[in-house]
Amino acid sequence: MAVKSLRERQAEATRQLLVSTARQLFAERGYADTSIEDIIQQAGVARGALYHHFPGKDVLFRAVYDAVQADIATRVVAAALAESEPWTGVRAGLGAFLDACLDPEFRRIVVLDSVPVLAKDMWEGGVQHVEHTELPMLRTVLQPLVETFLPGVAVDALAHVALGGLYGAALYIARSPDPQSARADADAVLDTLISGLRGRIEP
Repeated sequence: MAVKSLRERQAEATRQLLVSTARQLFAERGYADTSIEDIIQQAGVARGALYHHFPGKDVLFRAVYDAVQADIATRVVAAALAESEPWTGVRAGLGAFLDACLDPEFRRIVVLDSVPVLAKDMWEGGVQHVEHTELPMLRTVLQPLVETFLPGVAVDALAHVALGGLYGAALYIARSPDPQSARADADAVLDTLISGLRGRIEP
């Protein structure tokens, strides 16, 4: 493995500083109310340093979005794999995703701001956009269930359907005046769907 030069390490550190600073500001203020000037002042870097790494605020937002998504995906997969039984693994993993919707950072950056900011990327990128974290996350969560109880179901198809449902639930929670109650409503729906499917498959 090649050893990075001091200049490369400094550049990487600056990039990470910008992402972490923007992550904090986007979570607190939202994308629209956070300026490039806000970010460079709080990070303590020159404007040119920011533009060296990110051509615009939207590109920096995408890096923040990816970082938040990666953290949540790790949490969801860990919750699912901690269970030895496929049904409880799916329930734990999807429940962890719904829990994330109560996190102000995830709610603001991923659920509310990502659609207007990244709309062009989402439409033009298609499956590639969600392939980075969301679909691999769901495949990992759902694969044991498919292998054990749903052998005729394509895991990719199930992952896409589940993704649509999860983001519908995420919007429901994020836009609610009472996110905790909305989270409980989504939980009840998830339990109903899982128990219904399980009742049809298992004797």
